[in-house]
Amino acid sequence: MEQMNLISPEIMAEISNGNSSKLPDNTRKMLQILASLNIPKELLASLLEIAEFSLHHVRYLAGPLVIYRSPWSDTIPQWLKFACIQDRLELIFTEYEQNQVGVSSTATEVLTYMMPATYEAPLHRDYADLYLWVGNEVLTKYDKLPKGCKSFYEFIGDGDTSNASNNRIIHFNQVKNEFNYLSRSIRRSIVKHAAQEGWGKRHVNTKSNLDSTQSTPTPQPSSNSTVQISLF
Repeated sequence: MEQMNLISPEIMAEISNGNSSKLPDNTRKMLQILASLNIPKELLASLLEIAEFSLHHVRYLAGPLVIYRSPWSDTIPQWLKFACIQDRLELIFTEYEQNQVGVSSTATEVLTYMMPATYEAPLHRDYADLYLWVGNEVLTKYDKLPKGCKSFYEFIGDGDTSNASNNRIIHFNQVKNEFNYLSRSIRRSIVKHAAQEGWGKRHVNTKSNLDSTQSTPTPQPSSNSTVQISLF
C-alpha cells in the first residue's frame, strides 16, 4: 500500500519487534501523528495487530463509525469523523499503557452518534444534557467553537453570558449513567462489526480475558466506514 511509504523502516522495525514488552513512546506518538493525517484506520489497526495489541483493541480501531440511523447522518462534519479515529487511538494507547481493555468509547464518538438524532426531534432532558456535555468536551478539545465563544454552553445560549439559565453548565457526574450506557453500546457495536468483517484472524496478544479466540475470515476492505444503528 502506498500509505506504508509514510512509515519509516525504523518505525516498522519497532512495531514488528515482538520481544519488546511495550511499544516505545516515540512509536506511539508517530502512529498518533499518522492518525491526525487521516491515514486509513484499517492501516493503523493492521500496525497494532503486528505489534501484538489485544484483539479487542485491533477490532475497536478497525471497526466502523457507529451513528444514529437517520436521514440526517450526512450532516456530521468530516473533521468530527476523523477526530473519532484519533481519539480511539488515544484511548487505546491509554488502556495499553495501563494493561487494560476498556469497555467505553470516547466522548467524540458519542457526539458523532447523537448528532443526527438532534435534528429529528427534541431529546429527552437527560440525553440533551449528555449532548451538551460531549459537545463542550469535543468542540473545546478540537478548537471548533465559534470565535468569541468560550464553551459549547455559551454557544447554545446564543452567547448571552448575562443570563445564567442560558449557559447552564453540565458536569460529568450529571450525565455519567447516560454516557456509560451509550459509550459502551457504541464500543460493543464497533467491535462486533469489526469481527464480522474478519478482523482478528491473526493470533494476537490474548492477555485480556475480553479477547476472542474465535477464528475469523481474512479481513476485506470495507465499502462503508460507518454503520447506522439505533441504540436508544
